[in-house]
Amino acid sequence: MSPITVAIAGGTGQLATAKELQAQGAEVYDSNITPKTLEGVDAVVNALGMSASKEVNDNLAKAAAEAGVRVYIPNEFGMDLKLLGPYGKPYAQKSIMSNYARELNGGSMKVISIYTAAFLEVVFMMAPLIGVDIENGVFNLFGDPAKPFSYNSLRDIGLSVASMVLLATRDPASIPDHVHLSGGAISWVDLAKLIEKERGGKVTINIGDIKILEEKIEKENDRLSAGRYAFGSGAADYSANNVNGLVNPGESLWKWDTIEEYVHRTKGLPTRD
Repeated sequence: MSPITVAIAGGTGQLATAKELQAQGAEVYDSNITPKTLEGVDAVVNALGMSASKEVNDNLAKAAAEAGVRVYIPNEFGMDLKLLGPYGKPYAQKSIMSNYARELNGGSMKVISIYTAAFLEVVFMMAPLIGVDIENGVFNLFGDPAKPFSYNSLRDIGLSVASMVLLATRDPASIPDHVHLSGGAISWVDLAKLIEKERGGKVTINIGDIKILEEKIEKENDRLSAGRYAFGSGAADYSANNVNGLVNPGESLWKWDTIEEYVHRTKGLPTRD
């Protein structure tokens, strides 16, 4: 089995892709990448994040295609916008950039869009921004809080990307063009119970009309509202449709991190982790 060469753009941030792929010999680059830089590279992982412009993302995809890269992972991650319908429009740029990459070189470069739903650690770090006050035990939510949403730890995302890259560079047809990951799934109701059990006390759940989010998305193109809509509508639940078994068959390669372990480790105050 011959080794593969992987380049990662921007993988030094929250996404653990760089760490996991570096362990297998991948190289990490900043956003200044040219076709010459990528000569001899088999796969490129775009982990530049939301701060990178469309021009930067498109230039990376173009450089990869011109260099003859076989597999390209676009700067997608997060929610599957197709499941959000018109309420995914604040993130529409992601799909536009991924589609651009797919059109390069007549579609000869394998492009894999990876949808992870919530980043386990980040969803707690950003909890106050989405109305979840864990420390004071108050969840201000929209839609149905009993609907589960999928989550993946940063470590699991990195390991999954590494596994996909290894599989796809050897056989592009082995991985679909669009994939979901679900390290676990939980509803806000069950998360509240989990926190109550871990530290005692009561978590209060207040529910708002999801139409408020729909209007905010339509009028303000608000990204946070789109994320909250995904949670409240059930569009962030990938537990029944994912490639977990393909990238980590029967957890034979690693054990998925769980939200139960995370809450227990942080004693019911995950925002302090």
